Amino acid sequence: MSTALLIQPADLSRLGRVSVVGGGGFIGLNLCQHLARSGVQVTAIDPNPLRPEAVQGLSIHHEPVLTTEAVQGSSVVFHVAGSTEPASSNVHLREDMAGTVGLTLDVLEAVKAAGVPQVVHVSSGGTVYGPNAPTPTPESAATDPVCAYGISKLAAEGHMQLAERMHGMRAFNLRVANPYGPWQDPRRGQGAVNAFLYRALRDEPIELWGDGEIIRDFLHVNDVVTAMCSVTLYEGDERVFNIGSGAGLSIARLINDIELLMKRPVKINRRPGRDVDVPCSVLDIELARRELAWRPMTGWHEGLEDAMVWMKQYVLTEAETT
Repeated sequence: MSTALLIQPADLSRLGRVSVVGGGGFIGLNLCQHLARSGVQVTAIDPNPLRPEAVQGLSIHHEPVLTTEAVQGSSVVFHVAGSTEPASSNVHLREDMAGTVGLTLDVLEAVKAAGVPQVVHVSSGGTVYGPNAPTPTPESAATDPVCAYGISKLAAEGHMQLAERMHGMRAFNLRVANPYGPWQDPRRGQGAVNAFLYRALRDEPIELWGDGEIIRDFLHVNDVVTAMCSVTLYEGDERVFNIGSGAGLSIARLINDIELLMKRPVKINRRPGRDVDVPCSVLDIELARRELAWRPMTGWHEGLEDAMVWMKQYVLTEAETT
């Protein structure tokens, strides 16, 4: 049994059955766990098998291919799948577009064909707004992405809105900040918190791009999951929500807090700053507080320690045996 933080199961019984596209990934796996513990019938749609240690004892049905049949009978389809990350998206433009916009169109086509009444898409709060956005950034701020990932996410949001106008399903875009926590594989290079923890625990140097003064809005995955569940019960008219911690932390502070947690200094490889990195990204979450009655519940130090405990239990032991 994982020693990671567990979300208290909510009363989500009215959802009946749901499907999670990307259910084998970081956010998807955490979402599937929470929904299954809450008594919801869950279908995880992912080409990769689900990690058995993550779904042990939980009733989660796995479908390897996204089809109309796979989502049939669902009250909600959660779309949390993607194929690229912000740092590499400018190099792999076509892959990023296909893995974000193309996949979103596939999801919407299946949702329409199956008559699913609601779809929830995880977008990016860290990349769609751009470098000149006010801080904290409200949903009404101008969008000005500086990387292909943000451009693709914004296009996917537009197709969600178009699908609602054309076909009537309720389509939500959640602009999630910088999530971290259990089941985010740090070896993939996405997610500063988990990636830095992993390298520090292995006594390997952290790759620091720039001077460390970049500000990010780090959010524990448990709080992402509760926001996604909250929006399924929402009956109002808003369709785009920022989901973040509501506070910013510098990359230098992240490294310092990892050192405090580990009680030793970490090694650092210093590299020049990157154009794809927005200098400051902190989301205004007042709309989600007001409309969804949602707020983040996991404190920063509590969440950081939780990520480290999970990593020691599942990732480091696995790395040592391979």
